[in-house]
Amino acid sequence: MVFVVWWVITFFFTVCFLVFLRERKSMRSIPEPFEEKPLVSIIVPAFNEEKGIADTIESLLKINYPRELLEVIVVNDGSRDRTAEIVQGYADRGLIKFINNSRNQGKAESLNQGFRESAGKYVACIDADTVVEPNIILKTINYFRQPDTAAVMVRVQVMEPKNWLERIISVEYSLGLGFYPKLISSLNSLYLTPGQFSIYRRNVVLELGGFDRASIVEDTEIAYRMQKAKWKIACCLSASAYTRVPDNIRDFYYQRKRWYSGTIQTIIQHRDVFFNRSLGNFGMFFMPVNYGGIILGLMLFLSTIYLLFSNLESFLSRMILVGFDVTPLVVKYIHDFSPDPFKVSLFLMLGITPFLMNMVGSYIGLKTVGERVRENLFGYVSFLFFFIPYQILWLLCFYFVIFRKKIKWRALM
Repeated sequence: MVFVVWWVITFFFTVCFLVFLRERKSMRSIPEPFEEKPLVSIIVPAFNEEKGIADTIESLLKINYPRELLEVIVVNDGSRDRTAEIVQGYADRGLIKFINNSRNQGKAESLNQGFRESAGKYVACIDADTVVEPNIILKTINYFRQPDTAAVMVRVQVMEPKNWLERIISVEYSLGLGFYPKLISSLNSLYLTPGQFSIYRRNVVLELGGFDRASIVEDTEIAYRMQKAKWKIACCLSASAYTRVPDNIRDFYYQRKRWYSGTIQTIIQHRDVFFNRSLGNFGMFFMPVNYGGIILGLMLFLSTIYLLFSNLESFLSRMILVGFDVTPLVVKYIHDFSPDPFKVSLFLMLGITPFLMNMVGSYIGLKTVGERVRENLFGYVSFLFFFIPYQILWLLCFYFVIFRKKIKWRALM
């Protein structure tokens, strides 16, 4: 199993590195603009978002795009706080369009309602805890010059990371919602349209039946349907959305519980994409290698934990017999120690090389997206070891899905 996991990880990083070498000069480039700017709608689904909804709306109103060609629609999904009151103030001034639902319908249905009410040829969706840069529409809209492009995602960044967890997530987002999606988009294998900010070709979303109301990761599920319908999803690395992230373990746990459980449910729902030749790289490369690697990695992780506790039990048994005298062990370790690299265990080398590939790949990725690694050295180093809690979360989420535990939406506190 160690060899298989090593091969899968090495294959994935090798492909990404080769794609990077091919695309490195155009990673942040933007397509030529439309001769005539199209009408664009922006939908903001909101549920109990009184803390951040005003910042989100203000950032949308500052977008550098003709006001007569930009429509902002806020859909209040039955909020029980002051969200509706805050949004109504903007609607009364004629700055936005407001859909105020008294009953909670879920994020997917709020988005669908916004799509039905929108007038734009292209429709962007943004979370109500996110702000955007002024040129985000100008930078993303041009990708639709390609007639087979259905959606465009942008780089997602953490809004003013402060504590240790936010700094680690900042590195994760720069790579997982920036650098790697850009590489994967070059292989036409993008697997999500992040809810923080993505822009869609309106008619495609409506033709696909809108967002899946039963999904708790609607932004991922619709990407799978786009791939199956042979549409392309692009990634604009030069445009950014800034979002709030969990600043404590409790909120982080509930966020990832929904993300990972929803991803597993989506994979089961669309399991026909695996090894589907008609889907090109998405079916033959990304899905099998990425998620196959996760499953194999979990199996290896469990095996490692078992061996660790087994060896610990054996060690403690020997210590009891010798009265916990560790002197013979220290002497044996000093005697057996050798700096000769040819005496290093093969399995140790197989375990170290994926770590080194991730370290190098992460550094290149952060530099490519414009991050200064020294300014967040703690986040960079910690992220390299954060695979352990990720593995635990994946294991828990497999349990939740297999035993059909109910997963609810939870807003950040």
